[in-house]
Amino acid sequence: MAVPRRFRSVIVLLGVLAITAVLALFALGQPPSLQQDSDKIISHGSSSATTTEKDSKSSSVPSPKTGNDLEDDNSALSVPDRGDYREIFSLTTVDRKFFPIYFSGDEAYNPNIIPHPTRYDMWIVVAQHEQSKEQIDISGELVCEAGFLNGVLVCASAPTILPIAPSITGVCEGDLAYMNFRFGPGDARMFNGSSGPLILYGSQSQYACLGIWVQDVRMLLDSFRLERFALSKLFTSATEIRRPPPFKGIEKNFFIFWDLKGKAYAHYDVYPKRAFAELDFNGAVGEDLALKTAADDEACMAQYMPSVGPDHESIHQATNSLSITMCRRADPKCKPTDTNTFIITFSSTKLILQNKSYYTFHGIYEPYIILLQSRPPFAIYGISQRPLWIHGRNALSPETHSLQYEGRPASDIPEGHTEMFYVTSISWKGHDQKYHGYVDDVLLLAFGIEDARSGGIDVKAGDLLQDIAFCSSL
Repeated sequence: MAVPRRFRSVIVLLGVLAITAVLALFALGQPPSLQQDSDKIISHGSSSATTTEKDSKSSSVPSPKTGNDLEDDNSALSVPDRGDYREIFSLTTVDRKFFPIYFSGDEAYNPNIIPHPTRYDMWIVVAQHEQSKEQIDISGELVCEAGFLNGVLVCASAPTILPIAPSITGVCEGDLAYMNFRFGPGDARMFNGSSGPLILYGSQSQYACLGIWVQDVRMLLDSFRLERFALSKLFTSATEIRRPPPFKGIEKNFFIFWDLKGKAYAHYDVYPKRAFAELDFNGAVGEDLALKTAADDEACMAQYMPSVGPDHESIHQATNSLSITMCRRADPKCKPTDTNTFIITFSSTKLILQNKSYYTFHGIYEPYIILLQSRPPFAIYGISQRPLWIHGRNALSPETHSLQYEGRPASDIPEGHTEMFYVTSISWKGHDQKYHGYVDDVLLLAFGIEDARSGGIDVKAGDLLQDIAFCSSL
């Protein structure tokens, strides 16, 4: 008898708790620490990174490369013919795999995590409510306060719908006209900015079909009630972020970044041509500043960006941004300057792979890191040469419970495919950190799995930067 969908997440949680309890009984002390030494990558301005095999012609399925000498446990399979990876491991889970996020029986994906403002054992989680089986015209973002329990990030109480302002009247036309009748936020990104927590989300636009809106999270959640009226805030109400022309029918995947003086900029596109502009408190923006560095940026991307095919492949922005100083917090000589501090963000290479037997398409995203200079003109500084492989990512199977293949015969699932992990959020794990950090600080990466589940992983920032190729070396 099939298990009702509403009970599946409960069963999964109970299974995870049972497994982690058994592992804890047999674990001897703490899990082995990564042998990777992030100190090795902080020599600012080093010429290159580990060479990549992305042009390999091998038809075999490669195993993801690890940053230490641990043996591959065969629990993760590589994407066919996509070269090598930098595998990352959790610093805290017993099996060193990513941690699931449990929403008290609700289903949600594409999560975002930031530290709780007053409770140092809790985090705020926002994720897209999975509503594909419901007849709805309003989408929603689930939010809860969550803590770690046996390697799972668990909502302390039932999540609620984030109280974002209702959508405005849509102006979508033609083939996009149906979007005028689908209200509510979509594809949200919650993050700590230079002055406090913000959320970006997609909704009906005043200038296009769908645009990107921003609001201070402290105006939406009681978790921040002590800060709501005590601190200076921008974007106290929902504000649409404009962009220099040309406009797209559907705008998405913007991120905001700040320079060391706290001035904000909106970044719209990274590939094939960058676009970004200075951002005002009312959502207005200046001219496109990317033109000033276009020649150098495009030369760097041509050399170091992953190559994409003409059909069914693309590169786009994926996460929010953070500021990182390329030396260790523990080093008393380490002081942030505009020459050693950079903007870090993720881009994703999207591949839509066709199953030749059934002519269905399965999307896979591969995450790469981009570093931008933190001072004008904000040129691209470096691009990672290996996509990240999150330890615990498995082969696509019926146990994945992919939204795309749920309820279909197992024979419909493409052979040789892996689970789609889409990194949506990066945050400093420490509760005393907001936008800025150092290479020896710990990051939380949050990601959606097959548009059905949510996960996260805690890693040292320096471990993500080992394969950066620097544009200055060209």
